[in-house]
Amino acid sequence: MPESIQPVSTPTPQAPSASTNASTARFVLPAKGFALADLFERVPDACVKCEATVANPDDHALLVVQTDEDEREVDAALRSESDIATVEYFGGCVDSWRYRVTWTGHPRQLIQQLVAADVSIVTVQGRGGEWRLHLLAPDREGIARAHDVMENFDCGADCRSISTVNSERSDCLELTTEQREALVVAFNQGYYNVPRDATANDIADELGISHQALSERFRRAYHQLVKTEFALDEEKHP
Repeated sequence: MPESIQPVSTPTPQAPSASTNASTARFVLPAKGFALADLFERVPDACVKCEATVANPDDHALLVVQTDEDEREVDAALRSESDIATVEYFGGCVDSWRYRVTWTGHPRQLIQQLVAADVSIVTVQGRGGEWRLHLLAPDREGIARAHDVMENFDCGADCRSISTVNSERSDCLELTTEQREALVVAFNQGYYNVPRDATANDIADELGISHQALSERFRRAYHQLVKTEFALDEEKHP
């Protein structure tokens, strides 16, 4: 089920003194209002990510599709999509496959108009029948333009968060030095690998702290990362 996140108010242009900082926003669009509605219907657990290097295309995109479904079902679903002109299979592994697709129709027009409005598409991810777009604009007025573009397309977009780049970076930097160190050491030692190359006790020994202290650092760090990534309201999700 999609996360329960409350939309924010419609973005509006601000006075020049309040809109000079670059701004970011996160929008959620139903698949029927953007792209790949058939894929999400045929493969309900599919997670689709647009590769970061091509997340802001004119008409092409490199998609990574993750699912437990059979690869042939994913391939057939993509090739049947009315909003995709061409599909090229770029290989994959057990539950993740890459495709280079050519957008057509609605998604192509929407992306082109966002780019024409001087709005950059930072990340694009689809799951559970909806898409999450992370947008970047030179100022708050750019976010308002992006909202207007989506309104004109009647794609059912909800704006979930808006912030200046500086404030967003501040949110991301709320991890303490100790929390960051614990995550980095755990990553470098293979704690997050499958199967794990290191245990929590190994990480705790490396940091010179107890297992309980490490668990607390992890818990607080994960809490902050999830809150930031999904723009969660802590009052509604304590």
